[in-house]
Amino acid sequence: MRIPFDWPRLVFIFVPAVIVTADTVVAVRERLRPDDQKAIRLVKESNSRKENFTVQQYLYVTVFHQRDNGEAVTIGGWRAELSSESGAPFIVDFIYTDSSGNHVATWEAEIKDGTVIPKNEDALDLSWH
Repeated sequence: MRIPFDWPRLVFIFVPAVIVTADTVVAVRERLRPDDQKAIRLVKESNSRKENFTVQQYLYVTVFHQRDNGEAVTIGGWRAELSSESGAPFIVDFIYTDSSGNHVATWEAEIKDGTVIPKNEDALDLSWH
């Protein structure tokens, strides 16, 4: 009995087509994303003070882990604002409150260059510097 499809040929055509389609969707979605979301993503994916961790991963193993273990941690989340000067980088904040008080970690994110600079002590505690 003969199988109606030539499976190897179908796999070599179908799998690459799916990969190309998925890559195209991701690229278009990234281009349509607002600049403030791009700035937040840039900070989240920047290097943290822990080797081979991003800032977001470091937050998960510290701040979010404390909250999940029942400690009194309130997470305000991320926000990004364009600096007052034209062509200036975004100011990105991560806000949370724990037993030691309120924390606002602030970074400067330049989307065009892909650079992230910690701007205060809380950001320095989270980022590679």
